[in-house]
Amino acid sequence: MNRKISHMSKRTTREKLLSYLSDISQQQGSSRFRIPFDRQQLADYLSVERSAMSAELSRMSKDGLIRYHKNEFELI
Repeated sequence: MNRKISHMSKRTTREKLLSYLSDISQQQGSSRFRIPFDRQQLADYLSVERSAMSAELSRMSKDGLIRYHKNEFELI
């Protein structure tokens, strides 16, 4: 619960995503990892709109921060 509050307290969608993805990466001990959510579930978890979140994931990928396919991510 504390982790969720920490992620949700971030101001922007990008900050929320980076906080969540960094946390999962640290938990799994790898820069490549799988999350337990589909897009809608992740948006609900972070309290953001799915379409805005998907657009931000695309921007993050273009900016060279992440790679992803469905629920598999890699932090670069």
